[in-house]
Amino acid sequence: MKLNFKNNLTLILGLIFVSLLVLSNSNNFFFWDTVQLASKHANFYLSTNFSTLLLPSEIDSGHIPTFGFYLALVWKLFGKTLWVSHLAILPFALGIVVQLYKLIEKFIPNKYCFFAFFLVLIDPTLLCQITLVSPDVPLVFFFLLGVNAALNRNRFMILLATVFLFLTSMRGMMVSLCILCLDSYMNISIVDNIKKIVFDFIKRSFTYLPAFLIFVSFSAYHYHQKGWIGFHKDSPWAACFEPVGLSGVIRNIGILGWRILDFGRVGIWLVFFILAFIYRKQIFKNEKKRLLLFFFSCTLVLLPANMLWAKNLIAHRYLMPIYLSFSLLCATLLFSDYVKEKLKYILMITWAVIIILGNFWIYPNGISQGWDSTLAHLPYYNLRHNAIAYLNNKRIDITQVASFFPNDSKIDLIDLNGDERCFSKFDGNNQYVFYSNIYNVGDDVLNELSQNYNEVQQFNKNGVFIRILERK
Repeated sequence: MKLNFKNNLTLILGLIFVSLLVLSNSNNFFFWDTVQLASKHANFYLSTNFSTLLLPSEIDSGHIPTFGFYLALVWKLFGKTLWVSHLAILPFALGIVVQLYKLIEKFIPNKYCFFAFFLVLIDPTLLCQITLVSPDVPLVFFFLLGVNAALNRNRFMILLATVFLFLTSMRGMMVSLCILCLDSYMNISIVDNIKKIVFDFIKRSFTYLPAFLIFVSFSAYHYHQKGWIGFHKDSPWAACFEPVGLSGVIRNIGILGWRILDFGRVGIWLVFFILAFIYRKQIFKNEKKRLLLFFFSCTLVLLPANMLWAKNLIAHRYLMPIYLSFSLLCATLLFSDYVKEKLKYILMITWAVIIILGNFWIYPNGISQGWDSTLAHLPYYNLRHNAIAYLNNKRIDITQVASFFPNDSKIDLIDLNGDERCFSKFDGNNQYVFYSNIYNVGDDVLNELSQNYNEVQQFNKNGVFIRILERK
């Protein structure tokens, strides 16, 4: 009875924690890729009254634009405001809590469910994405829904989860493939003859067929109408898809490793290696642990497979299924019955402290950082408002002030405030520049700013800054 109450309380506290996280950030404007994938897409559908499925090429990311359509529909029903936009994310954020809790219950002894649940939940990238109006929040929800469905052998829920994963983004297709691998691992015996293994695999694959048919149908229609799939050479992000060759793939593997360790996740790996060293003879004798190791290996190999070949596709948020599957594996190892109680708590505290401190990791100016994947970016919202107010008070024409991504779209598309002004593109000749370390500009631009511009005003808080610069 006490354990059931404790576990129910764990779920309730998780729901309250995530609700407060969403609501406390509900006035935050669109940030980084959400300007494109949420605001611009939704504004298009709302302004055209949902009269067409395909987006204009300049904002078409190649995905099935379900999330933008959903957000526009929410705006249509409840009003186009930032508050409503964040509330549109809340059901998926709460769904993540519920699905994660169900997953934890399957692998962690009741006594430790509370600790394991929050250790996995407080991943900086997951929490950061929940504060944004991001399509990756529903993607994570449907990922966890699909994993639980596979573990429960619930064919209908697997079908439902994979359909929505395909509708969310192209990465949803790779995530669905990971779920298929988990599903097959649980239900296909490798000791059978090859013919039976292949037959069983094909039979299980039919559950995933509706999702695949949706993707093929959309892609065929998109190609018929526009002549391209995924991206085109004139798209604003075409440079991200440039092939990198073998040396570039090796470099990208290094970046992938950095992403996996970044923002405090090195603490989880530290815990893993300590456990693996001390209990190396026992650690994977249990079938559940072998299953989790297999699933983590699938996500680690399959999910980045369509990222490593290109110049700039390895974003932190893309890797959340890897983070979550590894955290679940490590938590299951940590709370095994053979791990000494004192060591459990030492490693648990180590994990928690390092992962929380990961939200305060800010790299020196000039080193690119995944700002949409850490809570370290949160001061930026007020700083930007203050900096824009400064420009307005000084009667400096914003349209003549240069800025950078993600501050280079119409202010209304970022703030939903009706302000149609837009900062200009930086060309080195601009009189004023609106610059922040959030913008991850290249070394050439940083050198240009350093040599040819003076700072006239700075706004900063907790390592995040915005500088108003004037040409010398």
